[in-house]
This record gives sequence, C-alpha cells and structure tokens, in this order.
Amino acid sequence: MLAAALVALALAFAAPPRVFAQQTGTVTTKWRDLPIVHIQLFTNYNAGCGTVPAVIGTQPTPHPGSDAICGNTTTPVDFGTVQAGSAYLYKYAVHLNVQSNDPTGCDIYGEGAADFYLSGTTSGSTMSASSLYYLPSGATSDTNTGFSPSTPFMLTSSPVGGYNEATAPSIAYTVYPAPIAVSGVSNSDFYWDYQLKVPFGATNGKSYVWVVYTVVGK
Repeated sequence: MLAAALVALALAFAAPPRVFAQQTGTVTTKWRDLPIVHIQLFTNYNAGCGTVPAVIGTQPTPHPGSDAICGNTTTPVDFGTVQAGSAYLYKYAVHLNVQSNDPTGCDIYGEGAADFYLSGTTSGSTMSASSLYYLPSGATSDTNTGFSPSTPFMLTSSPVGGYNEATAPSIAYTVYPAPIAVSGVSNSDFYWDYQLKVPFGATNGKSYVWVVYTVVGK
C-alpha cells in the first residue's frame, strides 16, 4: 500500500505543467493639460526703423518720433508728427516672441483697446482704431511701403480694462475674434509693421491707441 502511494505521488509531479495562453497588445495613454504660453512683445527697432510717408517713387528715410528709443522695449511706437488725410508706414514696429509647451502651436489675436484719443483737444475727441493697420514685416529686412496692403486693427470685441497712457490694457474674452496670425510650432516669432491712415477730420494734438496681443495655445 505504501509503495503504490509513492508511485502515484511521483507520477503527479512528473506530469507536464499547464500552458496558459498569453495575449499582447498596445496601450495608448493620453495626458491632457492646459497649454502653457509665454509671450514677449518688443519694439523691433531694427536699422531703418521709423515713419515713412506714403509717396510714389523713392521712399524717404524712416524717421521715428522722439519717444521711440532704440533698444528700449517699454516705449511706444511713435509716429511723430503726421498730417491729416495722409497715410504713413512705421517700419520694424513690433516683434512678438511666442514660447509654448503645445507642439501644435497657437493662435495670435490683436485688437485696438481704445479709439485714438486726441489729448489737448475737447474731451472725448477720438479717431477710430481702424485707422491703425498692421502688415507682416521681417526681423532684418523690410520692403513694405506706405502703399503695401494691410489689415486694420479693430476695436476689442470684449470688455477692456486699464487702458490709458500709464496702464496696459487687458481683455476678458468671452468669444475670441479671428486670429491675426497662426503658429504651427511651439516656439515662433512674428514681425509687423504698422500703417497709420490719418482721418481727414483729425485735429491737432497727441493721439494714442493701445493694441492688445493675446496668444492662445491650440
């Protein structure tokens, strides 16, 4: 009886192990997070920056206004003295650098935050922000003239706070307008000239307008 039990035990251990079927596949994990966008806005002020009147033939040498200090990124784009009813181009006006963790890029929005305010005149005297236009420029080369096609800055489509000569404006968007530029990469640079088409009804005085740039990752 003992011998039979030992034989049976030996046979049980000698039996081949069970084989389990193994399945393989690919698992894709997606992590969704809000894109981080960092922007820097500079006055480009390359060689030859400044205001050029729209004239036929040889283009005059650009002359920036007195507030346009080369190398100072906090000063405004100063057209200087302009004449009502005339058009002017400001070469090398703006350089916008965009850095983001979104590999698909971002959309850039630009709008005028206020009508042109004519200081030194009757309170409330304004010119439309659509008198200020933008057109693509380059980092170091620029062939634009006062007759080059451009697109007007429109008034902001959402409420704006803080705009005056000393305080930068901000926009609380509810619906974004059409972008003025689109980037397909995470890091990019944009360059624009400004074009000023002074209305015939403009009066003497200093005028200014805030342009608000907003960048949103895709």
